[in-house]
Amino acid sequence: MNDDLLKKAVAANIEALRAQLFDCFLLTSEAFQAIHHGEQNQAIGTILGLDSKLEDALALYRAAVALHRAGKAP
Repeated sequence: MNDDLLKKAVAANIEALRAQLFDCFLLTSEAFQAIHHGEQNQAIGTILGLDSKLEDALALYRAAVALHRAGKAP
């Protein structure tokens, strides 16, 4: 893979990672507000499915790092 294509692939993964983590931030912020208003069920309901989003974020992180390392191989 040429350097330019590699950099674009890493950048795309990092942007997708940023978007995924931002979604997680928004959900946890909403849950935080709900719990402070005494709405525990709403708070938990808001964060259900967060595990899947975090797993996706981890996969994007690993892909970005793997691509970076692949570009450094001899």
